[in-house]
Amino acid sequence: MGVIKIKINFHKYQACGNDFIIIDTEFSKNIIPKKRGKLAKFLCNRNFGIGADDVLYLDASFTADIRLKIFESQGPEADMCGNGIRCVAVYLCEKLNKSDLIIETNDGIKHIKKIGAKYQVNMGRLRVKMKDMKKYFISKFTDDERLLSKTIDFPEIGEIKVSIVNSSEPHCVIFVKDVDKEDINKYGKNISENKQLFPYGINTNLVEVIGSDLLKIRTYERGVFYETLACGTGATASAAVASILGKIKGNQIEVDVKGGKIEIEITEDALYMIGPALKVFEGDINIEI
Repeated sequence: MGVIKIKINFHKYQACGNDFIIIDTEFSKNIIPKKRGKLAKFLCNRNFGIGADDVLYLDASFTADIRLKIFESQGPEADMCGNGIRCVAVYLCEKLNKSDLIIETNDGIKHIKKIGAKYQVNMGRLRVKMKDMKKYFISKFTDDERLLSKTIDFPEIGEIKVSIVNSSEPHCVIFVKDVDKEDINKYGKNISENKQLFPYGINTNLVEVIGSDLLKIRTYERGVFYETLACGTGATASAAVASILGKIKGNQIEVDVKGGKIEIEITEDALYMIGPALKVFEGDINIEI
């Protein structure tokens, strides 16, 4: 089959500066899965495409309001995206005239609720054991071992304490004294892009404890392989790990990211991520698939 030229409609959204291109079902159904990564790479290009961190393809679902398929700016598919799912929630709440949504992701069903101008996402429980990370992390840790505050030797960095967890996406959480003084690209190149340890990449979070219920983080994301202005699953992972390790108190945690603030509520049964999301613009683009 040769190249097919089509026009698609898209919607550009952002959540704390983490920006996305949403392609709804009417157009996503014409883009076969094996071509979605390549198209995402083109669309996300800030010089030759529309410009974004990810493309969010919306597909029909038999069990939810929509099925969300996430492709990163470098082409790979992600399991989930905390800021991205809030952007989809804004779009769908207006389109469907609903304030409660069910969205199917590669990490399972997610429940989202509109609360004022913000959106609350049930992120489920934090997964901290090696058996939860075997797909993402090549290691000799035993299946039931909790990967919290483990000392690992990384190239160019040396031995540091890290927590390797899953908050709907795989994350490496590292506590530092001052996030602004750290070279996050050095961490990203040697951790997020270290395919010998993390064959699918991993999100790397540098976390500074500001107060008993306040964190400041910077995230180098897998799939885009650069620092983004915000990461919802990263904020969730960082707050949950900080709570488990006793670095913060209470169950309402504010996380400062470069593009704004994300709130994390910690309960016995689940983690809830709460934050804003806004539409930037919409348009049409001619593409080749």
